[in-house]
Amino acid sequence: MNPVMLAIKHLSTNNTSIIHRKISMQVITLPNSFRWRNMIIKCVMKKPRFVTTFLATALVISALVLGGTFLWFYLRTEELSLRLIHQQAQSLFQQIVLTRRWVTQHGGVFVKVRVGVNPHPFLTSLPGLKVNIKDEDGVQYTLRNPGLVTREISQLADQSGLFTVRITSLKPVNTLTNSPDEFEKEALKLLEEGRTEVAKVQKTDKRTIYRYIAPLYYEQTCNRCHAQQGYEDGDIRGGISISIPMDKLVAEMQHTRLYTVIAVVAIFVTLALILSVIIRRFLKELNIAQEDLVNLACCDSLTGLINHKTAMIRFEEEINSQNRFGDSLSCLMLDVDHFKNVNDRYGHQIGDAALVKVAKTLCEMTRRYDSVCRYGGEEFMIIMPKTDLRTAGIVAERILKKIADDSIDIPEGQFSLTMSCGLAQRCENETASEVIRRADAALYQAKDEGRNRICIADD
Repeated sequence: MNPVMLAIKHLSTNNTSIIHRKISMQVITLPNSFRWRNMIIKCVMKKPRFVTTFLATALVISALVLGGTFLWFYLRTEELSLRLIHQQAQSLFQQIVLTRRWVTQHGGVFVKVRVGVNPHPFLTSLPGLKVNIKDEDGVQYTLRNPGLVTREISQLADQSGLFTVRITSLKPVNTLTNSPDEFEKEALKLLEEGRTEVAKVQKTDKRTIYRYIAPLYYEQTCNRCHAQQGYEDGDIRGGISISIPMDKLVAEMQHTRLYTVIAVVAIFVTLALILSVIIRRFLKELNIAQEDLVNLACCDSLTGLINHKTAMIRFEEEINSQNRFGDSLSCLMLDVDHFKNVNDRYGHQIGDAALVKVAKTLCEMTRRYDSVCRYGGEEFMIIMPKTDLRTAGIVAERILKKIADDSIDIPEGQFSLTMSCGLAQRCENETASEVIRRADAALYQAKDEGRNRICIADD
């Protein structure tokens, strides 16, 4: 089966209802049947819904994938940042523990007494503990135990904005400096229950802090200061609490969140634009292909008139209209006289040009709502709604006269054509095929009677 027949079969099975419905509604706006092609294309071709669906689906999926990817990236970055700051807290804890152990192993550290560095009252109150000494030059030094060393390291770090460290306990020796806050109370209870460490991001109105606490175990070397508290070796006597400022990290994470959102939006918009360009190009190519298909299926490729199949659909629509409103309906069958001689004498190219000129003349001589089709070969059909035999005969006479008067230019000079016409008016309950059969019989009668004339079919 050739491509034209395949296209016609496709339209007959899938688009017949569309052509029936929309061609009948809009054909009356056509000045002639050359405009049938464009109208049929507009009627049959629709913007494919699947393209819009595909674009929307692609954008939604892209948005979900991009959003999910960047959300995972952001959460992963946040998790890694917290893990790094947690490792920093663990490292600080180990450094403090090692520093305290070193100070304890050496019995404390003596520092020079000066302004702001004085003997500690608690240490001086312990019996048998030498707190103050002098060197050979008479310079006085005072003892610093692990707790005081830890506190002074914390003060230096806090002044630099790095971190703070404090020793805390549920049974503090110094209630003024070592009493736990709410976080430390809960954390110390968890440590006594077996937890190895407790961490938390604590937010206040002014700042965000990473809180970390790990247990401080009792050792024999702690007896000098804590013997009266009744601890045994290995008991948890408190914890080392570390606080690390997170303001800079929080600000950087906020910037990362903002940049992530901007990146997602930018990529999404770029992807949407790319998809739009691709789909627009696809639709353009698709429309061209659909237009070619419609031309093959509905229109005559040479003259631009509607073809036989589309004309039959149109005829059925006009019959339905006549049944509703009771108007007259006439049909003209026209055939170019001796057209084979034109092809044989002047060639098929000249013959094709002659058919195009005939088609143009037929359209010019008919009304906007008449339907002109190429019925086959050099035979044409005109469907004339709201037209009786007398009026149709007048139109046919004008057409035949116009065809005969017009000349066709060729390199050798000019020649003219004549046409024969068969005319029939539809009778009640008559089908389109029956009307055409009577008109065609009248056409053959006109040819038998000498051509270039009109014959009216019998009822």
